[in-house]
Amino acid sequence: MPYKVKLFTATLILSLFVLFTHANAQTQESKDKIAIQNVIEDQLNAFKSKDHERAFSHAAPLVKEIFKNTDKFISMVQNGYQAIYNSHSYSFSRNLELGDVVYQEVLITDQNGKQWQAVYTLRQQDDGSWKITGVKMEPTQGAAT
Repeated sequence: MPYKVKLFTATLILSLFVLFTHANAQTQESKDKIAIQNVIEDQLNAFKSKDHERAFSHAAPLVKEIFKNTDKFISMVQNGYQAIYNSHSYSFSRNLELGDVVYQEVLITDQNGKQWQAVYTLRQQDDGSWKITGVKMEPTQGAAT
């Protein structure tokens, strides 16, 4: 993907966060926010410890249906989301609820010191658990490589 397209996409994501914040979008209750962050943190830790079944368990039913099994899911993550699969460090940032979708921003540093912005989308399931429905990841502006 050309750099200008990536830059536009990252700018669009950040603009949407600002727009929805100013439109008085409601943030998650702190209890839900903690539960959401716990799901992401557990998946990141599962990737790091190579507990692939545990990492896959945090995927939403539609994601599981698309990838069919743990091996295909892990292959996709390793090939497209190496910074997430093998993160050096991470920190949680903004959290926003729009309808039944929650957007959780995670700032990730990969093993080479490059910084990434990952925006996770999650939905609460019928059983009350939170599952990851997707991740959009872009390099952070001005990050050292």
